[in-house]
Amino acid sequence: VLATESLRLSIKFDPLELLRANLAAAEGSGRTLDAALVTMARERLAVLATAELERAVLRRQLAPLQEAIAAAEGEEDAGVVVDAAMLERARALVPVLKAEPPTAELAPVGTNGVDVLSCPAHIDSGVVFGPLMHCAAKTTTAIHGYE
Repeated sequence: VLATESLRLSIKFDPLELLRANLAAAEGSGRTLDAALVTMARERLAVLATAELERAVLRRQLAPLQEAIAAAEGEEDAGVVVDAAMLERARALVPVLKAEPPTAELAPVGTNGVDVLSCPAHIDSGVVFGPLMHCAAKTTTAIHGYE
């Protein structure tokens, strides 16, 4: 009962790796499992594996794409059917990416590809920060020695 319930929850909430581990643990427990539940788990694994492959295709990076293709083919060996059209699309993209000239390494997420930072011309700092700072418009005070 415990293996069945954890597998049922894993189908609903867990990502690919956890679902795969829970399915293997449930099958290896030696207890009788509901065939419909195992079928649902394998279908969910197929959906998650296909989504992982699609993410790799959309990233258009050769090494992660090759790893995702190998993982999808490994899923097929384990009895999980990954979407054939997505797998063919991924396989067709590999020679295209190999033919592309090498590019610079990708910047970390959240960075902007610029060499020099500059203040945007459309933002007036006095207008933006004026209501927040009571002395924003009184810049001549320091000239008179009121420090």
